[in-house]
Amino acid sequence: MKFSSKARYGLRVVYELGKSYNSNEPISSSKLAEVARVSQNYLEKIMSTLKKQNIVTAKQGLNGGYELSFPPQQLTIGKILTALEGSLYTSECVEKNCENKNCPNKEVFFFIYKSINETLGNITLQDIINKKV
Repeated sequence: MKFSSKARYGLRVVYELGKSYNSNEPISSSKLAEVARVSQNYLEKIMSTLKKQNIVTAKQGLNGGYELSFPPQQLTIGKILTALEGSLYTSECVEKNCENKNCPNKEVFFFIYKSINETLGNITLQDIINKKV
């Protein structure tokens, strides 16, 4: 399984927002683009996805920017990555009905899928911030 650049940069951005969560001050998109090392244009695409999935909120105006919608201890890495990537299926064998009833792939890939999702569902953004992972 390989995550897209959108997931990698998006996780960086959410991490930065998580670190400043208690300050109650939004972080500007230019600052987030700098931290994530992405163009402003690409950052806006990432943030649009995160807004649609209710991971972040945007504040307009002079002191505007982005904030997390939830405290970091309530956001799992699985939720963040699913928001950015969509389904985290490991193979089409898991997602669709396999036509070959004797093929072991579905069971193997389902086990991998289940393990990955359980692990990502148990790691919070706060765990990452506190370096507990």
